[in-house]
Amino acid sequence: MALIGRNGQGKTTLLNIIGEVDTDFEGSVNRRKKLKTVLTKQEHFIDAKLTALEYILNSVPHYSEFKKILNKFEQGHLDDTHLYMEAVEYFSDNGYYHIDDLILGTLSNFQISASQALGPLTSLSGGEKRFVELVRMMYSKADLLLIDEPTNHMDYVGKAQFIAWMKATKEGILVVTHDRDVLQYVDRIIELKDRNIHSFKGNYDDYLKQNTANTKNSVVEYHNQLNRLAIAKKRVEWGLQMRAKSKAWRIKYDHWLRDYEKIKAETVKPSFWIDQESVEELDVVVSNAYQKFKEKNIKINTHDNEKQARRLLAIKNLSLGYVMPLFTQVNFKINHATRVFIKGRNGAGKSTLVQTILAYYRNQQPKATIFAGQIEFETSIRVGEYEQEIDPKYLPLKLEDAIYRAYESYGLSIDNQSIKGILAEYLFDPIIDAQQKISNLSGGQKARFQLIKMFANKPNLLILDEPTNHLDLPSIEELETALQNYGGGILYISHDTNFIRKLGGETIEI
Repeated sequence: MALIGRNGQGKTTLLNIIGEVDTDFEGSVNRRKKLKTVLTKQEHFIDAKLTALEYILNSVPHYSEFKKILNKFEQGHLDDTHLYMEAVEYFSDNGYYHIDDLILGTLSNFQISASQALGPLTSLSGGEKRFVELVRMMYSKADLLLIDEPTNHMDYVGKAQFIAWMKATKEGILVVTHDRDVLQYVDRIIELKDRNIHSFKGNYDDYLKQNTANTKNSVVEYHNQLNRLAIAKKRVEWGLQMRAKSKAWRIKYDHWLRDYEKIKAETVKPSFWIDQESVEELDVVVSNAYQKFKEKNIKINTHDNEKQARRLLAIKNLSLGYVMPLFTQVNFKINHATRVFIKGRNGAGKSTLVQTILAYYRNQQPKATIFAGQIEFETSIRVGEYEQEIDPKYLPLKLEDAIYRAYESYGLSIDNQSIKGILAEYLFDPIIDAQQKISNLSGGQKARFQLIKMFANKPNLLILDEPTNHLDLPSIEELETALQNYGGGILYISHDTNFIRKLGGETIEI
C-alpha cells in the first residue's frame, strides 16, 4: 500500500505512529500480537558515527544482543554456558555467522563497495544512503515494512531493483511516496486529505481514474451547495426587511435564518485536485468549476521569458574526475529554450559535472579535476540551481532569514513584505513557517525553499539535480508546467520517468 498526500498532511507522522516512534496521539493502533515493524529514515543525522554495515546490522533481529554474548564468552567475561549455547544455536539457525559477508555482497549489488560499507554512513551520497535503507529492509525480517520516500536520490537502475524487490517480497509494505513509477506497482493507495483517509483500490492509473470521478462529483456538489447557500442568504436578507411587519414574517425569518445557518455549516470546501491530463478530458462546465474551486498550489514565477537562440553554456570535449577521469569527451551546448538531460548511474559523475559547472560559474576552484576540455559561459548568464541537498549554511537559519541570505548571495536586496508574499506563493504560512529553522522543515518544505532560492536571481539557465524529490503530486505537476513554459535553458538530472518525458530534450548519457 502507498500513502500519499500534500506536504504537511501528516504522512511521515502517521508512519512514525504505526512504527511506534511517535507516541503522542489520541485513539488506538491495533497491532497483531508480536508484530515486528521496521521504519526507514529520510535523514541519518543520529547515525553519524555508524558505518553502513553497523547501521544495517542494528536492524537484524537479536543480532547485536547475541553477538555481545558470543564476544563476552570468547573473551572470558561470561561464564553462563547455557546462554552461550543459546546464542550459538540462534546464530546457526539464522545464518548470522556469515551475515556480514551476505550484507556486503548485497550492498555491492547496489554499487556500494566494501570500503564504503565499512566507512562512515555520513560519507555516502543521498542515493547510496537510499540503497543502505533498502538493504536494511531486506535483512530486518520484519512483518511490516514502513518505507518513507525510498527512491529519492536512487538512479534508474536502483529504482528498477527496488520495484522488483517490492513486487517480489512477501512482507507487508506501507510506503510513503509520490514517485509515480513506484505507485504503478502498489495494490492500494491511501490519500491523506482534509484530515481524512481516502482509500483507492489499485495502482496509480486506477487512483487517477477514481480520483477524477470522485472530484468531479465533489465539484458539482460543492457548486450546488454554494447555489443553495446564495438562495438561502437572499431569503434571509428579504426576511430581515419584512420581519417588522407582522408576527408571521418574524416566524418565517427565524425559520429561514436557521436554514441558512445549517446550509452554511454544511458548506465546507473540500480539497480538489485532478491531474492535468484528466482535466483536459473534463467537459467545459465541470472544468470551469474545477478551475474556480481547485486546491491552491505553489505559484512558480520563472521570470525568464526570453526565447532567443543565444548560447548560454558550452561543454567541449570535457574529461572530468578526481585521481582519474570519471568520464571523457563529453560535448553539449545549451541555448535559450534548450533542455539537456544528463543520464547515468549513481557515481558515474552526473553531480560532479553539475558541481564543476557551478564552481566555474561562481569563479571558485572545483573539487574535481578537468583533465581535458572546456566549460564556456555566455557573459550575461544567470544560473539558478536546485541541489540534491541544501547547502549546510542555510540549515540553522530561520526560513525568512534563509530567503534573505539567498537573495543576498546574488547581490540582491529584498524586504520583509516581499518575503512574506513569496512564502504565501509557495504555500508557507508567512507568520508561523517564517520562524521555522530550515533544518526543522519537512522534506517537501525544504524542496519548496530550494525552488524559492533557485528563482531568486531571475535565472536564464537552470541546473536541476533531482528536483522532484520530496515534492507532492500537485507541486510536481506545477513545477513541470512552469519548466515547460520557461524560456531559458535547462540542464537537469532526474530519475523520474514522467518528469523526463514532460521536459524532454537532448540526452547525454555518462
